[in-house]
Amino acid sequence: MPSAVPVINRRSVLAGGAALAVLGVGVSACSKPRPKPPPVEELLTPLNEARRDSAVASAAAAAVGLAPQVAAALTVVAAQRTAHARALSTEISRVTNKLTPPTSETTRSSPGPAGAAAPPPPPPPAVSDVIDTLRASAESANRLVATSSGYRAGLLASIAASCTASYTVALVPGGPSV
Repeated sequence: MPSAVPVINRRSVLAGGAALAVLGVGVSACSKPRPKPPPVEELLTPLNEARRDSAVASAAAAAVGLAPQVAAALTVVAAQRTAHARALSTEISRVTNKLTPPTSETTRSSPGPAGAAAPPPPPPPAVSDVIDTLRASAESANRLVATSSGYRAGLLASIAASCTASYTVALVPGGPSV
């Protein structure tokens, strides 16, 4: 009497496994491609804003007659914005697989003709100017967070939070340092 249980041998198991592998490759080839990450150009605006904010805060901190606690708060803001610029530059380098050349924080002008008087430097920005630039940078980063994902969204959200905390807590008129 023939047996009711089908006989499975090694050859049929290997053939079935090979068929599943071919089917898996075929199905994955038909799936949608991974979405491309947003263009790196969108990070250039926050990078330029971070560099600008750092320069404005540094210049404001160097103002003569500024209370020491205000100068200290502005120095911290400048250091934070420099760190933001560095993080954004690193992210741009990572995405583009290129090393970005380091940029100097100071610009040197060539000396003019001997005897020519240099124009006086512009007056240092007021604390309210620093607050305005930080507010604009936070709003810009918040807009980009909505269209980003992953690490980039986290980086931009962190930058927006830092800028917001700086202008609403550290530099608020009548607050702890101003």
